[in-house]
Amino acid sequence: MVLNTNNWDWRIYCGNRKCDFSIELKKENLQNYFDTKFGKQIYETSKQYDINIFSELYEEMMCGKCETFPLHIINNKHDLILDPENIVTCAECEKPILLTRLKIKKNTKICTPCAREMEKSTAERIKIHNDQAMPKSPPLPKGMEKCEKCGSDATTRYSFSNQQWFISCSTFPNCWWKKSMPKTVKGKRSEMLYDILSSYDDLMDIAFKARKNKDLACLKDINSEFYRRIINKKDMGKIPTKTAEKGYNQTEFWIKELIKKQ
Repeated sequence: MVLNTNNWDWRIYCGNRKCDFSIELKKENLQNYFDTKFGKQIYETSKQYDINIFSELYEEMMCGKCETFPLHIINNKHDLILDPENIVTCAECEKPILLTRLKIKKNTKICTPCAREMEKSTAERIKIHNDQAMPKSPPLPKGMEKCEKCGSDATTRYSFSNQQWFISCSTFPNCWWKKSMPKTVKGKRSEMLYDILSSYDDLMDIAFKARKNKDLACLKDINSEFYRRIINKKDMGKIPTKTAEKGYNQTEFWIKELIKKQ
């Protein structure tokens, strides 16, 4: 009998062979890690932070180094929790069903969280639905009507975890391509679209325009992106890039500057 000597419960790693990105997590670290990652409390109670969080937030997890998506997840016995090449989605929420559940409940079409929801009373389910009412979908930006991976039509999808729309392949879950919805920076007479995953120089150029036009929302978006890049490096045990830190500090200063003038 081989004893498990790993001091972690789950390992997330990039499927790109040229990339060495990986994160090792213990169950007691899940709340701190994901709440920090998304900048808010994901669940109401600590008990909800269990293995099912990987299903709930799978579409939001991308490689912190090369931006590859989706990622591989294994447990401390090196069994796959989610395999990007063999995803089975829940018939209710379209989230991926964990392989551990598929082994226990063969041919199931429902993930564990949805199975738990079905056990709740009708009144409880109506309240949850109303609390999570989906906002109106924004239109697809021009030039982004097709999936960049397979060429199928693109569509918009909503993430309840970060409360944002994103662009996805209409054939999901057959194709897992997705892209962040372009952001806007206000001008004096018009608005300009930009990609939040742009380079430091491009983001700082947009941030400067936002500061000039007093676009606080745009500055906060760019500030959050620089913060994400810093956290991703720290998660890997590496030193954050100087440009990310410089961009974060500068946009933080401009945000405080605009708030004081309001």
